Amino acid sequence: MFRSRTTFETGASGSLHGGAEYSSAPRRYLVGASVEWQLNSSFGFEVDALYHRFGYAGVIDTVGGFLSSAAIDVKGNSWDFPAMAKYRWGRMVRPYVAGGGVLRHAGPVHERGEETVTSLVSTTTPINTSDPSDFRKRFYEGLTAAGGIEFPAGHLRILPEIRYTHWTSNISGPVGLLRFSPNRVELIVGFSFRANR
Repeated sequence: MFRSRTTFETGASGSLHGGAEYSSAPRRYLVGASVEWQLNSSFGFEVDALYHRFGYAGVIDTVGGFLSSAAIDVKGNSWDFPAMAKYRWGRMVRPYVAGGGVLRHAGPVHERGEETVTSLVSTTTPINTSDPSDFRKRFYEGLTAAGGIEFPAGHLRILPEIRYTHWTSNISGPVGLLRFSPNRVELIVGFSFRANR
Protein backbone atom coordinates (compact mmCIF):
# COMPACT_ATOMS: atom_id res chain seq x y z
CA MET A 1 0.00 0.00 0.00
CA PHE A 2 1.26 3.47 -0.83
CA ARG A 3 0.40 6.93 0.49
CA SER A 4 0.44 10.17 -1.46
CA ARG A 5 2.16 12.71 0.80
CA THR A 6 3.77 13.40 4.15
CA THR A 7 1.93 12.62 7.38
CA PHE A 8 2.30 16.19 8.67
CA GLU A 9 1.83 19.73 7.47
CA THR A 10 4.78 21.65 8.86
CA GLY A 11 6.19 25.15 8.70
CA ALA A 12 7.96 27.97 10.49
CA SER A 13 6.95 31.02 12.53
CA GLY A 14 8.74 33.68 14.50
CA SER A 15 8.19 36.69 16.75
CA LEU A 16 10.06 38.85 19.26
CA HIS A 17 9.60 36.05 21.78
CA GLY A 18 11.15 33.33 19.65
CA GLY A 19 10.23 31.00 16.84
CA ALA A 20 9.77 27.42 15.75
CA GLU A 21 10.31 25.38 12.62
CA TYR A 22 9.12 21.83 11.93
CA SER A 23 9.90 19.49 9.03
CA SER A 24 8.67 16.02 8.13
CA ALA A 25 9.91 13.45 5.62
CA PRO A 26 7.40 11.56 3.45
CA ARG A 27 6.40 8.05 4.52
CA ARG A 28 5.17 6.39 1.34
CA TYR A 29 3.94 3.06 2.63
CA LEU A 30 1.44 1.52 4.98
CA VAL A 31 0.52 -2.07 5.78
CA GLY A 32 -2.49 -3.60 7.41
CA ALA A 33 -5.34 -6.07 7.47
CA SER A 34 -9.01 -5.90 6.57
CA VAL A 35 -12.15 -7.82 7.55
CA GLU A 36 -15.42 -7.59 5.62
CA TRP A 37 -18.88 -8.85 6.53
CA GLN A 38 -20.98 -9.30 3.37
CA LEU A 39 -24.71 -8.78 3.97
CA ASN A 40 -25.51 -9.92 0.42
CA SER A 41 -23.77 -9.94 -2.97
CA SER A 42 -23.77 -6.12 -3.14
CA PHE A 43 -23.64 -4.70 0.38
CA GLY A 44 -21.00 -5.22 3.04
CA PHE A 45 -19.27 -3.65 6.03
CA GLU A 46 -15.47 -3.38 6.18
CA VAL A 47 -13.13 -2.69 9.11
CA ASP A 48 -9.39 -2.09 8.51
CA ALA A 49 -6.33 -1.82 10.74
CA LEU A 50 -3.60 0.15 8.92
CA TYR A 51 -0.14 0.75 10.35
CA HIS A 52 2.38 3.38 9.33
CA ARG A 53 5.50 4.94 10.80
CA PHE A 54 5.83 8.72 11.17
CA GLY A 55 8.43 11.25 12.20
CA TYR A 56 9.18 14.94 12.35
CA ALA A 57 11.99 17.24 13.46
CA GLY A 58 11.82 20.67 15.02
CA VAL A 59 13.89 23.61 16.21
CA ILE A 60 12.23 25.80 18.86
CA ASP A 61 13.74 29.07 20.11
CA THR A 62 12.40 31.04 23.08
CA VAL A 63 13.51 34.55 24.04
CA GLY A 64 12.68 35.83 27.54
CA GLY A 65 14.90 36.57 30.52
CA PHE A 66 17.13 33.96 28.88
CA LEU A 67 17.57 32.34 25.47
CA SER A 68 16.39 28.75 25.07
CA SER A 69 16.93 26.66 21.95
CA ALA A 70 15.77 23.07 21.51
CA ALA A 71 16.42 20.71 18.60
CA ILE A 72 14.16 17.65 18.62
CA ASP A 73 13.59 14.53 16.55
CA VAL A 74 10.30 12.67 17.08
CA LYS A 75 9.37 9.23 15.74
CA GLY A 76 6.32 7.12 16.38
CA ASN A 77 3.80 4.55 15.25
CA SER A 78 0.29 5.18 14.08
CA TRP A 79 -2.72 2.89 13.58
CA ASP A 80 -5.74 3.94 11.53
CA PHE A 81 -9.03 2.04 12.01
CA PRO A 82 -11.48 2.84 9.19
CA ALA A 83 -15.01 1.38 9.41
CA MET A 84 -16.91 1.66 6.12
CA ALA A 85 -20.15 0.57 4.51
CA LYS A 86 -19.38 -0.91 1.09
CA TYR A 87 -21.40 -1.32 -2.10
CA ARG A 88 -20.23 -3.32 -5.13
CA TRP A 89 -21.84 -4.19 -8.44
CA GLY A 90 -21.07 -6.21 -11.55
CA ARG A 91 -20.34 -9.93 -11.94
CA MET A 92 -16.70 -10.82 -12.61
CA VAL A 93 -14.85 -7.49 -12.43
CA ARG A 94 -16.71 -5.60 -9.69
CA PRO A 95 -16.38 -1.85 -9.08
CA TYR A 96 -17.19 -0.67 -5.56
CA VAL A 97 -17.59 2.42 -3.42
CA ALA A 98 -17.27 2.70 0.37
CA GLY A 99 -17.51 5.33 3.05
CA GLY A 100 -17.56 5.81 6.81
CA GLY A 101 -15.47 6.98 9.74
CA VAL A 102 -11.88 6.45 10.84
CA LEU A 103 -10.13 6.57 14.20
CA ARG A 104 -6.36 7.10 14.45
CA HIS A 105 -4.30 6.03 17.44
CA ALA A 106 -0.82 7.57 17.59
CA GLY A 107 1.70 5.88 19.83
CA PRO A 108 4.06 5.00 21.18
CA VAL A 109 5.88 8.24 20.33
CA HIS A 110 9.48 9.01 21.29
CA GLU A 111 11.28 12.35 21.28
CA ARG A 112 15.05 12.83 21.42
CA GLY A 113 17.18 15.93 21.19
CA GLU A 114 18.77 18.58 23.36
CA GLU A 115 17.88 21.93 24.86
CA THR A 116 20.39 24.74 25.38
CA VAL A 117 19.60 27.54 27.84
CA THR A 118 21.79 30.64 27.77
CA SER A 119 21.74 33.29 30.50
CA LEU A 120 25.11 34.20 31.96
CA VAL A 121 26.35 30.75 30.96
CA SER A 122 25.07 28.09 28.57
CA THR A 123 23.66 24.81 29.84
CA THR A 124 22.75 21.93 27.53
CA THR A 125 20.31 19.24 28.66
CA PRO A 126 19.44 16.08 26.72
CA ILE A 127 15.82 15.43 25.80
CA ASN A 128 14.61 11.84 25.91
CA THR A 129 10.89 11.36 26.50
CA SER A 130 7.88 9.27 25.41
CA ASP A 131 5.55 12.22 26.12
CA PRO A 132 6.43 15.04 23.66
CA SER A 133 4.79 18.33 24.59
CA ASP A 134 3.60 18.84 20.97
CA PHE A 135 2.05 15.39 20.70
CA ARG A 136 0.17 14.45 23.88
CA LYS A 137 -3.15 13.70 22.23
CA ARG A 138 -3.34 10.07 21.13
CA PHE A 139 -6.74 9.66 19.36
CA TYR A 140 -7.96 11.52 16.24
CA GLU A 141 -11.25 11.17 14.37
CA GLY A 142 -11.93 11.52 10.66
CA LEU A 143 -14.12 10.65 7.69
CA THR A 144 -13.10 8.42 4.81
CA ALA A 145 -14.39 7.45 1.35
CA ALA A 146 -13.04 5.00 -1.22
CA GLY A 147 -13.60 3.70 -4.72
CA GLY A 148 -11.99 0.74 -6.43
CA ILE A 149 -12.32 -2.37 -8.56
CA GLU A 150 -12.28 -5.99 -7.42
CA PHE A 151 -10.57 -8.46 -9.76
CA PRO A 152 -11.06 -12.19 -9.10
CA ALA A 153 -8.17 -14.61 -9.62
CA GLY A 154 -9.30 -18.02 -8.34
CA HIS A 155 -9.58 -17.84 -4.56
CA LEU A 156 -7.61 -14.57 -4.62
CA ARG A 157 -9.16 -11.15 -5.15
CA ILE A 158 -7.06 -8.08 -6.04
CA LEU A 159 -8.50 -4.70 -5.03
CA PRO A 160 -6.74 -1.52 -6.26
CA GLU A 161 -8.40 1.43 -4.52
CA ILE A 162 -8.25 5.21 -4.22
CA ARG A 163 -9.05 6.34 -0.66
CA TYR A 164 -9.69 9.85 0.62
CA THR A 165 -9.51 10.75 4.33
CA HIS A 166 -10.44 14.03 6.00
CA TRP A 167 -9.32 14.47 9.62
CA THR A 168 -11.94 16.29 11.71
CA SER A 169 -9.57 16.52 14.73
CA ASN A 170 -5.90 17.41 14.72
CA ILE A 171 -2.79 17.96 16.84
CA SER A 172 -3.17 21.75 16.86
CA GLY A 173 -5.61 24.35 15.56
CA PRO A 174 -5.86 25.49 11.92
CA VAL A 175 -2.99 27.96 12.35
CA GLY A 176 -0.77 25.61 14.35
CA LEU A 177 2.59 24.66 12.91
CA LEU A 178 2.47 20.92 13.51
CA ARG A 179 -0.65 19.25 12.11
CA PHE A 180 -1.66 16.08 10.29
CA SER A 181 -2.34 16.78 6.64
CA PRO A 182 -6.11 17.33 7.04
CA ASN A 183 -6.91 15.88 3.60
CA ARG A 184 -5.13 12.75 2.43
CA VAL A 185 -5.41 10.70 -0.77
CA GLU A 186 -3.90 7.23 -0.96
CA LEU A 187 -3.54 4.48 -3.52
CA ILE A 188 -4.13 1.20 -1.72
CA VAL A 189 -3.73 -2.26 -3.25
CA GLY A 190 -5.45 -4.99 -1.25
CA PHE A 191 -5.44 -8.77 -1.54
CA SER A 192 -8.16 -10.97 -0.11
CA PHE A 193 -8.92 -14.67 -0.09
CA ARG A 194 -12.29 -16.35 -0.39
CA ALA A 195 -12.83 -19.98 0.52
CA ASN A 196 -15.09 -22.27 -1.51
CA ARG A 197 -18.74 -22.16 -0.48
